Amino acid sequence: MRDTRPSERPESTEHYIFNDSLTVVLEHGFQWGSLPDLNPIERERMTAHHAVRALTELCAGLIRPMSFGVTRNWLDEFDWPAGGCPPRWNWFLKMPQSPPDARSTYVDPQVMEAVTLDEQSMLTLVDRVLDDPCEAPEGARLAWEEMRVDHTWARLPEPDRHLTNKELRIDDHDNKVRRVLVPLERAHGHIWVTVPEHMVWYPFLLRVDKSTGTVCPDGLECDEIIKMTISVNWSFWWHPGEGRAMLDRAVDRLIRQGWFKTHP
Repeated sequence: MRDTRPSERPESTEHYIFNDSLTVVLEHGFQWGSLPDLNPIERERMTAHHAVRALTELCAGLIRPMSFGVTRNWLDEFDWPAGGCPPRWNWFLKMPQSPPDARSTYVDPQVMEAVTLDEQSMLTLVDRVLDDPCEAPEGARLAWEEMRVDHTWARLPEPDRHLTNKELRIDDHDNKVRRVLVPLERAHGHIWVTVPEHMVWYPFLLRVDKSTGTVCPDGLECDEIIKMTISVNWSFWWHPGEGRAMLDRAVDRLIRQGWFKTHP
């Protein structure tokens, strides 16, 4: 006779993938009064390089980027979007170790490949984006618009606590699936994790773009502000504990370098 008893639901795990990302938002201001002779493209290079170095500083010991995207656009004389897109407006950097699904969020990417994805390869791509020749429409100039790290591995906090029989399982709220087996990798003396196959969110998503703000917390007027959004998609690094402490220490490093937190 067929067993008609209700099957037992798997027991929930302690941690999970968020249905909606929780975010930390940082901003950094620039004043150009002390650099009056700096031409617009060099200002773009300065802010872009600052953004890349902040991303790599944030990631150190916490996040391993597996892709890096940069977009560019036209700005008018008032530094507002001028409409339309430059040719080759979307650039995407990956490496042989990038996951099979590593592709740009946007259409028509210029795909580049590097042996490793580190600060130098990211700076090289940024310079390529800003130096790639294109003729600007009258009254417009070239600028970078957005940087994205959409594919990541993250360092697992307290592996002795979270691993059972050398496995890690986590609940995926988006897909309503419990105890999903998470890919693990040992590197640099730590255990790193990434999104399970057929799941939705990588551990972290990182984005840097231009902010509409012009005033820093100290009251100083800024000529330009860039904004970093850190989307935390797994509870390991948001709930109180060693994972959250790792994230807080990474954010504090940027604050000591002149970034200021605007959220939460």
